[in-house]
Amino acid sequence: MTGHEQPTNVTPPRWRAWLAPMSRIPTPLIFGFSVAIALVVLWFQGSLRDLFDVVGDADYTLLIVAAPVYVASLGLLCYRWHVLVRMAQGTSDLARAAEAFLTSVVINYAAPIGLAVPSRAALTKRALGLDARATGTIAVWEIGVDVIVLGAGTLLWLFLANGSTSAVGSELSDSIRTYAVAGIALVAIVTLGAWWFLRTADRRARLFESGKRILLAPRDRPAEAALALATTTVYWVIQGVVLALLVTAFGVDSSFEFILGLTTLPILVGMLSPIPGGAVVREALMYAVARLAGVPGDPVIAAALVYRIALFAAIPILYGLARWRIARRQVSISRGDHHAPSESHS
Repeated sequence: MTGHEQPTNVTPPRWRAWLAPMSRIPTPLIFGFSVAIALVVLWFQGSLRDLFDVVGDADYTLLIVAAPVYVASLGLLCYRWHVLVRMAQGTSDLARAAEAFLTSVVINYAAPIGLAVPSRAALTKRALGLDARATGTIAVWEIGVDVIVLGAGTLLWLFLANGSTSAVGSELSDSIRTYAVAGIALVAIVTLGAWWFLRTADRRARLFESGKRILLAPRDRPAEAALALATTTVYWVIQGVVLALLVTAFGVDSSFEFILGLTTLPILVGMLSPIPGGAVVREALMYAVARLAGVPGDPVIAAALVYRIALFAAIPILYGLARWRIARRQVSISRGDHHAPSESHS
């Protein structure tokens, strides 16, 4: 440093100062609070009250068979998130990644996708120390692999099911106003954010470079990318098995074409829906698929309701396992630190 140079004190942006206290909130507290909000949302939607009305008519044996399969499939999603983190930065911690993922899934039921995906990425960034590019990579490609698999399944169903295109168009037209309002709001927010962020040529160049690296991330680690896509495919096949067991439990005969329709288009549209948790949209499309297959709609909606509520029985189990693994490892580390001085002294 020359005599004319002065040290510069860079003041962090004000928004970081506002968010600093939130970054210190423990993830288990965020998880518990999100579960409470999501349950309130489901209660006001009437889902919890309806559940007690429909379960009484089900075949409990099939529900019991479906339960562990569903829990295992959710564990597969935790592993996929872990694989995506590895694809983004080369290393990951399965327990920490699972904790962040499960917490964000609950947030998804209390907020639209606009908050669910960033929250998932933010929690993972905090837990595993990701940089901005890695955070963007896993956020983008988690949606990407789901859209690839469900989109391919949707196209296959539209090809196999006669009259599916007109039935889907008729059902979606009932929700067009909601999607139009949400689309206009989203475009306005994105436009405003892009105008603010891309005011300088340097920012535009950095954004272009980051976006290119995010989109080309699978090329850098093709093994992890292929594993993430394969895991996603297996997961949605298992969801088809779970839905087949559920609709059969409510007395509906299931065919491959019918279950393919239930598992792909309704879930894809509900996933991308601006409505919290894809509520109403997913069930409405499932009803349309059922009518097209000549299947009574009410048992299918009952199965869809059980499928939705089952998430809140499965998540605490897996979350408890993730926290147990983290706590056990921390105890092992603390014991190692305790014995280290005596070992080095000898």
